[in-house]
Amino acid sequence: MARIHSFYPRDLLDNKQAAEYAGVAESTIRQWKRRGLLEPALAGEGRSAPTLYNRPDIDELQRKLAEAAAERQAA
Repeated sequence: MARIHSFYPRDLLDNKQAAEYAGVAESTIRQWKRRGLLEPALAGEGRSAPTLYNRPDIDELQRKLAEAAAERQAA
């Protein structure tokens, strides 16, 4: 089933902005996308249209990653 995105323009971040917001390298954002962990809000077509990510999606992913890391440490 396709995911329906709900977003506000102020929440849309390009790859560089998403990396800065998340406190990670741009390559990490690309890796999250390739692994299916972070789905773009708007997928860019070619070099002229950037891929944009939704700020709340980044927040949710970081929360899930933090929970998984805490579970690994507790084990």
